[in-house]
Amino acid sequence: MEFIFDCHNYSDAKKVKLAVIEFTDYAIVWWDKLVLSRRRDGERSVETWREMKALMRKRFVPSHYYRDLYQKLQRLMQDSKCVEDYYKEMEMAMVRADVNKIEKQPWHDFSMG
Repeated sequence: MEFIFDCHNYSDAKKVKLAVIEFTDYAIVWWDKLVLSRRRDGERSVETWREMKALMRKRFVPSHYYRDLYQKLQRLMQDSKCVEDYYKEMEMAMVRADVNKIEKQPWHDFSMG
């Protein structure tokens, strides 16, 4: 979705709607329930892509996700890989683990060296 949004100048409301039309199975059931619950409780609707991403992360990304990715990154070894392949794998792991966010987590080990 981010790639599509980067190519177009969509409003936040349109970004939310475009994301919703991509939902299938449990995701659409979850979204419908969320919308109805917010409406019933007098809460405002989800208006921004940032807010929607936060809600999706809260519901669908396990709390240990970034920690597990970070630990995988720490265990990454070159072994028999060429330097270029090792670098690519390490870079992908760093992007997935969102290393900037990791540094803010309470379980981050600052003693690594």
